[in-house]
Amino acid sequence: MDILEELNKEFNNKFNYLKLYEVIYDYSSLECVVTFLYPHTINEINQEARIEINKFISEKLELNGKTIVKFKKSFLDSRLIRTEVFNFININFKALAVYINEEQIFVEEKDGIIYVRVNMAVEIKNYFDSINAASRIKNYLLERFISEFDVEGNIDENLHIKKEIGEVEIPVVFRKSFRYKVKDVYPLFGGNIAPEPEFINDNKEPKIGLILAGVISQMQKKTFTRKKGKREGEEGVYYSFVLDDGKKIECIYFCPKSNIKKMDFLQDGMTILCLGDLKIGLGDKLTYYIKRVAVALIDEESKNPPVIKIPDKRKNVVPIEDYISYRQEDILMEEVKYNDYIMNNTFVVYDLETTGIDTANDRIIEIGAIKVEKGRVTKKFSTFVNPEIHIPEEASRVNNITDDMVADAPKINDVMLDFLEFTKGCIISGYNNINFDNKFIARYARELNLTFDNENIDVFILARQKPVKAKNFKLTSVTAALGISLEGAHRAYNDAYATAQVLLKLNEIKNN
Repeated sequence: MDILEELNKEFNNKFNYLKLYEVIYDYSSLECVVTFLYPHTINEINQEARIEINKFISEKLELNGKTIVKFKKSFLDSRLIRTEVFNFININFKALAVYINEEQIFVEEKDGIIYVRVNMAVEIKNYFDSINAASRIKNYLLERFISEFDVEGNIDENLHIKKEIGEVEIPVVFRKSFRYKVKDVYPLFGGNIAPEPEFINDNKEPKIGLILAGVISQMQKKTFTRKKGKREGEEGVYYSFVLDDGKKIECIYFCPKSNIKKMDFLQDGMTILCLGDLKIGLGDKLTYYIKRVAVALIDEESKNPPVIKIPDKRKNVVPIEDYISYRQEDILMEEVKYNDYIMNNTFVVYDLETTGIDTANDRIIEIGAIKVEKGRVTKKFSTFVNPEIHIPEEASRVNNITDDMVADAPKINDVMLDFLEFTKGCIISGYNNINFDNKFIARYARELNLTFDNENIDVFILARQKPVKAKNFKLTSVTAALGISLEGAHRAYNDAYATAQVLLKLNEIKNN
């Protein structure tokens, strides 16, 4: 149901200046808070309007519990917008966040349009464009404010990639652990292609130099007019089609005149091997931009990954330790009361260190986790993992983990079996784990033919919903704001322990 659409329909667009900001339902208190934005040009929402809207929303939602309607003025404060853009980049584009700080974001209003300019080094401008970051930032701002926005990435010649990095990982792309094979390869144009494509379904983020194979369908030849460059105004040709290897992806090839006959040779139902770039295209959809094409046949037998047999009885490679605190502040601390959600459930709070942030390709090098039962930390799970590849220097500079440290560590399949057993029946928790850590765990679980579908609570999201007075919502900032110690940040166990303390702190029952 579109709440805003229903509201405007009921009151004949009387409140068409409102924008739905967020809807939050608290399962523990059975309370639903609906927040609307209204323009800064309107002085206030009068009491009569508030009552009308509150009554309509309460009756329309028909929830089991209390409905509260709030109104928030959309102030077009440049500092606020700059902070929102910076936080969005930090959460959604971790690779960019390494090289962009808040001072590189400029906000200016002209003729009713808010112009946002993000300055960056020339080395990362191509990556900024390839992931369609400007469009995604704009869409986010349109959801948060009532205004028109224009967002653009600018090259600043005075900015260069620094050797030192911040508090997030650097993206490093490695070959996937499993590919399938093609045979009878006949290059059509663009050069040779390695005959081992990846599965379309394994690629859910932009990626450069991706090899895919599949069956063509919906082949269309179209024309366009060039809008810039030396050939501005000239007519060009491009082909659009769907590639299907069991999962479908939309493809585009901007075709030079020399390759038109070769592309016309391709027909629906043919199998091809391609090399190209996976980018965010029109409508914010992942689109495969073709560079090379070969006609080929898929080796169907190779498409089935090897089944990993798990022995009925096996010994843990990761010892589960009882948690014992020797810290004076823990021993002398007064008994803290937590809400029913904490007291009635068992949580596993965990963190990963990895070779990079590509959740489909990079590898885990450390897992740290703790178990929380009835509001107390009871168990500890901590281990290095041998990734069987070289750990990039960029990653080592973040987590201080080197090849020597993981050389004798267990491999991921054994560690994953122990970790999934450790989490069985528990609520999973972490810091921004929905967008990062969980994707790694789910990927390895699939390779073991196991499931990872525990209930999840992301402490990052929880912190944003609570009144935490932090300069931003990085773990280091949130722990500092709550008076929680975070020693040895960017080591899995230390981050997991700190995240658990944040989870507990945000669920304390306050004494009035």
